[in-house]
Amino acid sequence: MLYVGARETLFALNITDISRTQLQRNLTWSTPQKKREECSFKGKDLQIDCFNYIKILLRVNSTHLYVCGTYAFSPICAYINTSDFSLVRNEMGEIITEDGRSRCPFNPEYKSTAIMADGELYAGTVSNFQGNEPIIYKSLGQGTALKTENSLNWLQDPAFVGSAYIQESLPKGNAVGDDDKIYFFFSEAGKEFDFFDNTIVSRIARVCKGDKGGERVLQKKWTTFLKAQLLCSLPDDGFPFNIIQDMFVLTPSKEAWKSTVFYGVFTSQWYKGASGSSAVCAFTMDQVEEAFNGRYREVNRETQQWYTYNHPVPEPRPGACITNTARAQGISSSLHMPDKVLNFVKDHFLMDSVIRSLPLLLKRNVRYTQLAVHRVQALHKTYDVLFIGTDDGRIHKAINVKNKMYIIEELVIFPEPQSVQHIELDDEKGLLFVSSYSGLVEIPLANCSNYQSCGECVLSRDPYCAWTGKQCSNIKYALTKSQWQQDVDDANTAVCKMTMASPRLAKPTPPRDPSCHVIQIPANTFTVLPCKLRSNLAESRWEYSHTAERFVYPSPDGGLVVVAQVEREEIYQCWSEEGGYRQLLANYCVKADHESTTLTGRSRTQLVPQGEAIILPGETWSPEKTKTYWNELIVVCALLVFSLVVLSLFVAYRNRDRMKSMLKEGECPNMQQKKPRIPGKHTESLPLNGNNIPPSVTPTHECSSPENSKSFSESEKRPLNLKESHVEISPTCPRPRVRLGSEIKDSIV
Repeated sequence: MLYVGARETLFALNITDISRTQLQRNLTWSTPQKKREECSFKGKDLQIDCFNYIKILLRVNSTHLYVCGTYAFSPICAYINTSDFSLVRNEMGEIITEDGRSRCPFNPEYKSTAIMADGELYAGTVSNFQGNEPIIYKSLGQGTALKTENSLNWLQDPAFVGSAYIQESLPKGNAVGDDDKIYFFFSEAGKEFDFFDNTIVSRIARVCKGDKGGERVLQKKWTTFLKAQLLCSLPDDGFPFNIIQDMFVLTPSKEAWKSTVFYGVFTSQWYKGASGSSAVCAFTMDQVEEAFNGRYREVNRETQQWYTYNHPVPEPRPGACITNTARAQGISSSLHMPDKVLNFVKDHFLMDSVIRSLPLLLKRNVRYTQLAVHRVQALHKTYDVLFIGTDDGRIHKAINVKNKMYIIEELVIFPEPQSVQHIELDDEKGLLFVSSYSGLVEIPLANCSNYQSCGECVLSRDPYCAWTGKQCSNIKYALTKSQWQQDVDDANTAVCKMTMASPRLAKPTPPRDPSCHVIQIPANTFTVLPCKLRSNLAESRWEYSHTAERFVYPSPDGGLVVVAQVEREEIYQCWSEEGGYRQLLANYCVKADHESTTLTGRSRTQLVPQGEAIILPGETWSPEKTKTYWNELIVVCALLVFSLVVLSLFVAYRNRDRMKSMLKEGECPNMQQKKPRIPGKHTESLPLNGNNIPPSVTPTHECSSPENSKSFSESEKRPLNLKESHVEISPTCPRPRVRLGSEIKDSIV
C-alpha cells in the first residue's frame, strides 16, 4: 500500500494501480470549527492556514502508522490502524492524540523533516507558534526525550529538507563498536561568515541514536550534536550553489554503510549568467566522517567571530558516540561523560572542515526541487540513475557514467506547470511516485518501448533497457541476456552491427519506395514536411535530388518547405544522426495534381511558368485572381504623405510665436521709433538706474549694442514705486518696459 497525507485527508492506495478508486481507502481528519476560529483570531487566514495539513506520516510497526498534522496552527499527532485504516480511539470513541509541538510545525509552509528509527521519532522542525525556535527533537520510545539547546544557537533559522538513519553499528562485533546515527540536512544562516549580506549555507548534522543526554551538563539535551558545511561549487571560479533543496541517501545495504553516497540538489541565492540554475552534487561517507573527525570551530562571544580551534581537546572525543575506546575508559553512556567534555561540545558544535563537491549535473534556467536515486544492475555493471523533479512539473531521468551525468529522458508529469513536492521510489515494483500540491502520479522506472530500433535503444544509455534482437526490452524480464545488446558507457551503436553514417546521396532515391508517404498538392503550391527528432542529442538531415534544390526551404522547427513541381514527383527523406548512427525518420513522395484547372477552364501549367509563383494549398491560380499589392502601396504612400503634412503644420502652429519673434528680431536694428505718449501724461524723467538725464532730452528706444549705451548720473528726483511696477518685453524690440501704476513709460535699463 501507498499512504498519502493531504489536507484533512489521508489515502491508502494500491501500488499496482493508484488510479483505481475501488481499491482506495481514505480517512478524514478534519479540524473542529472552534479550533479554526481560534486560528483566525491569532491572525491566520481562515481559508488557507486554519486547516489540518498532514506533515508526518511514518510507519511505527507492522500494524500502526504515526501521523501528525498542523491542526489549525495547533499541531497534534495520532496513530492509524493499518488493518482498517482508521484513527486509534479510546473506550469513549475519542481519537487518541498527542501534543505535536516539537514534532510537527505550526505553519504548513514551514520545511520540516522526521524519521522513525526503532520506534523512536526524530524530527527537525520549530517548537513555537512564531516559528523562531528551531529544534531537533527525539521523542516516543522508551528513551529520554532529547532536544537541541536554543540558548546556545546550535541552529540558525534552518530549513530542513531531509533526514536519514544509518546503522553504523553494523556489522555486529566490529572493532570500532560505533553507534547508529541520525543525519539531518538543512540550510541555515551562516554566522561564521562576516559578510554584509546574510549568507546561507547548507549543513549536514548528526546525533547518535544511543544519546541519553548529560548527567549534570546538557541534561535532556543532545550531547552528540555536531554539524558541518556542505559546499557544492563550480570548479573554475568557485561559484557556490549554497541552498540545499533535497538530499537522497543511497546506501547499498545496511552492512555496507561505508559505501553510502549523499546525492543533493542545490540552488544558489546569487545569479550567474541565468537565474534559476540548479546543480546536483554527491558526497561520500568518507568525506563526511573526515569532517566530523576533524577540527572544531570556536566562536568569540564578544566579537561573534569564528575561528579554528587548534588546542588539545578533552577525552573521549567531544560529540562522538560511545565506542569501544570510551568503554575501555569506563564510559558506557553519555550520562557518564565527563563534564569538561560536555562543556566543550556546548560551544564547539561546528566542524572546521568543509565537505566539498563539484556538480555532477548543472542545468541553467531549471530549478530542481526533489531527488530520488536508484542503483541499477545493467548487463555489464552497476549504475546510479537519478530522478530529479523540477518546479514546473517535470522529471529529468539522468545517469551517472564515469562521474559524468547524462539526461536520458524528460517527462512532463502534470498537465499544468506545478512544483514537484515529493518523489517516492519503489525499486521492487519498478515504480516512481511523484506528488505535487494537487495530485499524485505513478510512472514506471523504465520505458523501453519508447525506443523502436537497436540504435535508439543503445544511444539512450538507459541501463534498464537492452536490445533483444527484435525489440528494446527491460532487462528485468530477461531469462537469458547473452544475446542482448547494451552499451551504457560509450553508447556505441556498433554493437547493433549497423553501418555508420553514409554521405549524402548523390542521386535521387528510386521513386515510389513502398514506405513512402505520398503527398499530392496543386502544382506550384507549397507544403511543410515535418521531421520530429526522437532525441535531443540527434541532428536532422534532409536528403533529396539536385533537381529539387531550388524548390525547398528549411523551416525553423527542423521541417522542410517544398514546392510541388509540374509533372514531377520528388522524394524527400529526413534522417536522424547521432553518434554515427543513422535512422530514417520520415520519407515523403511529393507530386502535383495531374488535372487541376483554373476558374477559366485552362490548365494551370500553361498559365504559370514553373517555379515563378507559390500558391497556398487549396487555392487556384488565374489572371483574374492574381493578387497584387499596387493599390495598397498607393494608399499607404498617400497616408504617409498626408501624415507628414499634418505633422509639419502642427509643429509650425506650436512654434508660431517663436517664429514671429525671430522675424521681428531681424528687422529691429534698422528701426528707430519713438513710442507714442498717452495724452495728459508727463514724460518720465527718471531712468531706472537712478541717474540724471537732461530735461530737454527725451530718451529714445533703439536696439543698439551695449557699447553704444550712455551713462547717466544719479538722480535726486522722486524714487520709483517698485511695488506698482513690472517688466514687459516688447515684441518689436526686446527691451524692457516698466509699467508705473496704470501707464507705461519707456526707459533705458
